[in-house]
Amino acid sequence: CNCSGRMGPCPLGGGCLVESVVYRATVVQDNSNVDTYTGLTCNSFKDRFYGHRSTFENRDHPNPTTLSTHVWDLKDNDQNFETNWEIVEKAKDFDPPTRKCRLCLKEKYYILYHPTGATLNERTELYSTCRHRLRLTLANT
Repeated sequence: CNCSGRMGPCPLGGGCLVESVVYRATVVQDNSNVDTYTGLTCNSFKDRFYGHRSTFENRDHPNPTTLSTHVWDLKDNDQNFETNWEIVEKAKDFDPPTRKCRLCLKEKYYILYHPTGATLNERTELYSTCRHRLRLTLANT
């Protein structure tokens, strides 16, 4: 990990180069309110973290998340907060022979069965199809 330096400290204490993970962001406000967001990435967590950070710094980012919307709401209301990150589980992404994406299934599992870890997630995420499937199909080779 080479996060230390111009980008600030590593969000995972040096373990950000892990790939294909379900992660959780915990937003803790000064008034002790805690909100959580569960997400996934098949790339490195570091890349996904930088994507989130970009949406935190640019309100008009083309791909906002419910996490970034929440962060902007806090900023608009002059609320102090801290965001903590953790890896929930590592999982394999889409496997063409079995036609299953364990990564997407794990994210949905944590949103459904651990709702306190996904208070910011939209329930419509549960109905979305696997984003990893298309890049691994024969049509894209």
